[in-house]
Amino acid sequence: MPANGTIHDWGMDGGEDLATRISRSEKIREVRISPEGTHVVYQAQHQYKVGLSVDSELWVAKTDVPESARLLTGGGFYNGGVVFHPDGKRIIFLSDRATPGKAGKMYLMDYTAEADTEPEVIETGKSVHGTGKTVQGFDVSPDGKYLAFLSPADTSEAYAARVKDKDDGKVYSEKVGLSRIMLYNFATGETSPLKGVRDDMQVESLTWSPDSQEIMYRLRKNKGVEYSEMPIVVERIAIAGDNAVPIPVATYPRSPAGQSLWLASGHIADLQSYVPTNTLDARTLFVNRVGEPWNASGESMTRIYGLSEDAVRIVNMQPGNDNADGEGFIAVEVCSDIDTHMDVVVSSRDGSVRTSIKMFETEDDAVWFSAWDAKRVVDASGEVSYIFAATLSSAIRNEPLNAWSIRVDSNGALKARVKLSSHLQWLAEAPRVRTEVVYWKAADGTQLSGLVRYPPGYESGKLPTVLFLHGGPYRLTPPPDYMPYFCNWRELLAWSGFLVISPNYRGSQGRGHEFAHAANLGVGVLDWADCESMVDEMIKRGVADPDHLGVGGWSHGASLAAWGVAKTKTRYTAAIVGAGVTNWEGMVMESGSPELETAIGQSTPWDHDAPEKSERKTSPVHSVAGVSTAILILHGERDERVPVGQAIGFWRGLKRRAADRGKEAAELVVYPREPHGFVERKHAEDVQRRVVAYFKAWL
Repeated sequence: MPANGTIHDWGMDGGEDLATRISRSEKIREVRISPEGTHVVYQAQHQYKVGLSVDSELWVAKTDVPESARLLTGGGFYNGGVVFHPDGKRIIFLSDRATPGKAGKMYLMDYTAEADTEPEVIETGKSVHGTGKTVQGFDVSPDGKYLAFLSPADTSEAYAARVKDKDDGKVYSEKVGLSRIMLYNFATGETSPLKGVRDDMQVESLTWSPDSQEIMYRLRKNKGVEYSEMPIVVERIAIAGDNAVPIPVATYPRSPAGQSLWLASGHIADLQSYVPTNTLDARTLFVNRVGEPWNASGESMTRIYGLSEDAVRIVNMQPGNDNADGEGFIAVEVCSDIDTHMDVVVSSRDGSVRTSIKMFETEDDAVWFSAWDAKRVVDASGEVSYIFAATLSSAIRNEPLNAWSIRVDSNGALKARVKLSSHLQWLAEAPRVRTEVVYWKAADGTQLSGLVRYPPGYESGKLPTVLFLHGGPYRLTPPPDYMPYFCNWRELLAWSGFLVISPNYRGSQGRGHEFAHAANLGVGVLDWADCESMVDEMIKRGVADPDHLGVGGWSHGASLAAWGVAKTKTRYTAAIVGAGVTNWEGMVMESGSPELETAIGQSTPWDHDAPEKSERKTSPVHSVAGVSTAILILHGERDERVPVGQAIGFWRGLKRRAADRGKEAAELVVYPREPHGFVERKHAEDVQRRVVAYFKAWL
């Protein structure tokens, strides 16, 4: 490979290298099923932008017809956030086609028409400053009469004038532009604020009642991620009348994961930590009756999952109140170690909540980042079936991301499994990276799992090995998914001749409360030992070369990598630290999620009861002396999640205190304009080329 890091291809068009091909590929996401179950709409979004806007298209397919996907909207701008109108003909989606790269508007479009149709803009009125209302999230009432959306409250003319004159000092935690609930009436075309909702808190989400007469909403103290770790107020209010009064529903200790559901059975469903006050814990499904006090261990509360497997995402399978039996149906994505299954949970008016059937289970494949939807449908004869549509991929079978639909009967028996699309064909034709799931035991006897990827054509022998660590920490190395991107280097490194190993260390998703909650012990206590145990296991199996070991990751994966090389000093010959934490007390002070960073780092600078210098147990920057590992540090200039000072400080420490090899090799690259997850294509390409070149040079 040339010294500049160019990654050669295997016969790609136009002389593109692999980094270019990966970075200009689309990802298949936002899968949605129509109300009657006949169609699937999904988004194909280019991973990175080259202009002002993220280029994304909408596609539509007939649920039971193989390869029926067709283009619904062209690209060149953003199209996404699809919601189906209950009329069974139209979708509402968000697009910036009128002002690329700026706030988008909502559009209506007929998805059933075979001929090309133009979307119709939904005019929701203007702000006091003459611009259109910014849309932050929206949903249609089950009866199809209203569209509710979140939009920032107008600032005063005086405030706008100060900003224009650059008299714009920011008061930290000042409550400006808090989200409000707006209602658009399809019949009249009028938009108005939902009356009666308090205006001193940020609305973080909204949910329609089954009868379309009320909206439930969650309130946090202010804008900003850190307020999601503070108490959340949940209320409901009637949409009609000038004197509606909010009705208290619950107070949660912190924000639930994802959307709240209001079911036809009269229940509210949320995903929260197994112990709701815990920041780091397994996700659990909580179902409580409307009107009953919310208590995590109360008599009216049903709690499912979180003990040995984790709930990941929930969907209301039958919105509205047209179910004759008054039952609610929840589709639940469940992570069980490296596997995923989709359950149907049924709630009844008598208060009972039960797990009904399993709609789907992964088998050598993976659901792409919760890109799925599910519906309960009843045909004209009264026969019930469940439809699950998702973006699936498989590294084991060399199957890239595509849209699939699965239909089962009321007992869970498979009726049809249909591949709807054929995107990313170049990945299907790429040299096969052999992917295996492996199991082993940690030093304390805990069974662990992980994935191993071998270079194409590998037969036997020891290989230079990269320990590639997932972020989170409450994530997991996915089951054998197949979609490389700028900070997922598993296939990239395997194609480049490395053995790539990825453990699910303690703190990860999929093993329940005890496993996930272990992250609260602090970084480096159990997680790094688990990672090292996989390295030891692969050396023992004769596939990893102990003299040529590398480690790397992005976000928390990079934080662990930095911690590991600072402690081991010499074991790893090369490392990549991408947007990682190197000083945990600094993270508590500067990042957008101080409670999360406190839970991981187990140290806060303002806790005077803590032992002095307790942060030195968990911060890599304090342990750089004597490090001989060659370390490449990559970071976005505008990263608010992990501020760039974390990278600069680590690089400075290495250049001053590392061993001679560590000093010489330490390199820092900061990418202008980039946040925590990169958005510009050229930068994404550069990251991938540098990663391969650096490991080739130093590993």
